[in-house]
Amino acid sequence: MRVLTVIAAAAIAAIVGCGSSTTTSPGGATGTTTPVASSSAVAKAKEQATACINKTGVSELLSSSGRAELVNCLKGIVPPAQQEAFKNCLTSAATSDQVWTSDGRTKFINTSLPACLDQSSTASPSASP
Repeated sequence: MRVLTVIAAAAIAAIVGCGSSTTTSPGGATGTTTPVASSSAVAKAKEQATACINKTGVSELLSSSGRAELVNCLKGIVPPAQQEAFKNCLTSAATSDQVWTSDGRTKFINTSLPACLDQSSTASPSASP
């Protein structure tokens, strides 16, 4: 049952995607893609991700339960209203980035984590204008 939950979460995150948001002007014109999360929030998230990876243990990241532990450790970075979107994005990213490898952890922390922060920010009702 737990495996199905993880697969479903990964599928949802893949459909929704983890990326930057597109801005729209009051006139309705679509602008450039800009990140939503502030650089200080990203820096803090990167520090926490490193701590969570160390806490979970690299060998544990090979299993879906280990990756779920990592995601649960990180979910507190965002407000409760944003946690579901954030967790879905991180779950997908942890697998696709292969966080159990050194290169995968680097990609997860430096690319996917900031993208998931942006995605969850736009998914929150409080992020709407």
